[in-house]
Amino acid sequence: MVDQIQELLLQYGIVNPEVVLIRHNENRTYQINDSSNGSVYLLRVHDPVTINLAGVQHTKEGLESELRMLDAIAQGTDFAVQKPVANLNGNHLAEFKLDGRTVYCSVLHWIEGRNMTKEDFSSSEIAYRLGAQVAKLHAFFDTYDKFLPAERPDYGIRRTEKMLTQIRRGVDLKLFSEENFATVEKTLTLIVSRLKTVPPETLKQGIIHADLNMSNLLMTPMGKTVFIDYGLFGFGYRLFDVAMMALNVPREIREQVIIGYYGQQQSSEEIYSVIEGFMLSAVFGYYAFVMENEAVHPWIRERMPQLCAARCVPFLNHERIFDRF
Repeated sequence: MVDQIQELLLQYGIVNPEVVLIRHNENRTYQINDSSNGSVYLLRVHDPVTINLAGVQHTKEGLESELRMLDAIAQGTDFAVQKPVANLNGNHLAEFKLDGRTVYCSVLHWIEGRNMTKEDFSSSEIAYRLGAQVAKLHAFFDTYDKFLPAERPDYGIRRTEKMLTQIRRGVDLKLFSEENFATVEKTLTLIVSRLKTVPPETLKQGIIHADLNMSNLLMTPMGKTVFIDYGLFGFGYRLFDVAMMALNVPREIREQVIIGYYGQQQSSEEIYSVIEGFMLSAVFGYYAFVMENEAVHPWIRERMPQLCAARCVPFLNHERIFDRF
């Protein structure tokens, strides 16, 4: 495949690349070092490792909408963003054949930095700043309407049924029990029930990043925090992004993310009950994504019963679990 990648990069005028595999998850991602001029790029081969990671975001229309979004963020905000690189034909997408399939590829500018670690989240100031940064991103999204819902994933209530189908496979694969799955199903039912009763002005919907886990947060050499990987962005509840960011932060200071997002105004218990549901939903979403990945099966087998006992059951008993993750 390296030969195919080198041939592909010629379309971008990169003639002498050093190709380094980063990971294969929702995409195959590579660091590309152009030894002719010292430039560094991120190459994404949009070929998910399992079928559960595939979706509308991997279609030509979905990928083009993501690249338009990245350009818009670069032009309309002061966020550092992995801006798309056009090839010699002026296109942002390229394609080649892989195992008889047409696979799309994109090249982005590299952002120098390192993945944030748990130690980076040790201060209330960082937690507050990240909450405020999510709010700022959402404020930009409010000004942007250049994509169609059909081009991007939908993270609304309808997603629950798909997640349940994917998680149900864990029982078939003997990764966890029917009782565990029943607990997950009841938990998601309660989450949906709460969403239906919260006033729309509290539970705002719109464009969301949808994947603000720790692996998508960078710290630059200047100490700036950067959100990367907008590959799953779509339409959903804004508090889903807030919940995912809160999961990154130690429980002792997690509330600072919420305070930073709302700008010091008092958050109601109703908001916390919704955020707790989205924290669980984010965890379930990860299980759903990796359910067909055999390498993760031992982890699922160990962790699903713990998740059900330590978080789902208390949630079903209407106990507060915001600080139990």
